[in-house]
Amino acid sequence: MTSQSPGVLIYFIHINNSTFMLSTHLNYKYRTTIIALLASLFAQMQAISLLGITIPLSLSTQGSEVNAIGQVMALYSVGLVIGSYLGKRVISRVGHIRSFSGFAAIAATAAIIHSLTSSVILFAILRILSGISAAVMLIVIESWFNTFTRDNNRGSLLAIHQIVFYLAMGSGQLLINIVDTELNSAFLIAAILCCIALMPITFVKIENPSITLTNPISFFELFKIAPCGVIGAICAGNAIGTVFNLAPIFSLQAGASTFNISVFMSAIIFSGILLQRPMGKLADQYKRESILLMLLGLTTLSSQLILWGNTAMPLPLLGIVLGSTIACIYPVSVASTYEKLSPDKTVASSSALLLSYALGGFSGPVMASLAMDYFGNNALFNYLSISCMVGIACLVFYNQRTRETNRS
Repeated sequence: MTSQSPGVLIYFIHINNSTFMLSTHLNYKYRTTIIALLASLFAQMQAISLLGITIPLSLSTQGSEVNAIGQVMALYSVGLVIGSYLGKRVISRVGHIRSFSGFAAIAATAAIIHSLTSSVILFAILRILSGISAAVMLIVIESWFNTFTRDNNRGSLLAIHQIVFYLAMGSGQLLINIVDTELNSAFLIAAILCCIALMPITFVKIENPSITLTNPISFFELFKIAPCGVIGAICAGNAIGTVFNLAPIFSLQAGASTFNISVFMSAIIFSGILLQRPMGKLADQYKRESILLMLLGLTTLSSQLILWGNTAMPLPLLGIVLGSTIACIYPVSVASTYEKLSPDKTVASSSALLLSYALGGFSGPVMASLAMDYFGNNALFNYLSISCMVGIACLVFYNQRTRETNRS
């Protein structure tokens, strides 16, 4: 099962002892291409992750209100949706390598401009551009990468993809520790990483893979078919958007140092891979809507654990508990959605699923930052708990409604 999340295909992987070996069925040219794609993915995700922690900290040190920071960070989701709709069309016209090169240049330029301004409005525009660029670049890498997956190597290749993604995202947060206190250097490092991401993929000597344009299923059509899957995707975007964008501000206002903030965020991100396999097995064996309910319940509890346990337990340890649960919500939602669709409609539903995720990814930081402005720092995780409970109520309602419809 695959789906596109904010910038990455998330997979449930059932793998054997040869998980981390590139398939011997791939010839040398293909192995070289896969390594190049993974190298580009690593550099790109490090850049995205570094910007994700630097922008809120930079705006906070400039005196911006938490609500303004939340709105700026939420605009990444808007750019992501725009880029996801434009990506395939751009790639089909100019090819994978040119598309990647052009938008990598845009991403690098946007990162550099961050270091030249303190305007919140300009930061907001740049955030949208970053989201558009990231979406197109990731579509290039992932659509190209998927051309090499076969039944006999899919588990190994997708496992490697996931490991590279989480290593890049987690280590990208830690890069903030090598810059000066003014943080401008972090934007320049992000730009350098975007340029580094260009190198492997532009030197690959292979023809561009083909890309098929399909008529997408609309958001409302998909909601009628799989309401629980759509609700889950919205909850996933809400949780990840809220935590990834505003947890650095929560930590900063709680008195944490830049180093401790980066370790806390890295713990959240690195832990994303911990429960992927067990939750994948559970989602295959039991009703996926029930697994969604469980994950949202665990997210509610882990959010409160951070608030009540941060004085007695290290924040990174609490971050691992939270990060491991929220990372599984989206793939379970996708699995729940896809089981309601025929195989020929799964690709067509990807845009609506991404839109669902982006709705949560946009509304989460905006609403949570408003709550933090009005009710204080702890409102971040109280908001997350409340939003998860609302998601649980919606899932129960639509699950019960589906049962009654089936009976009648």
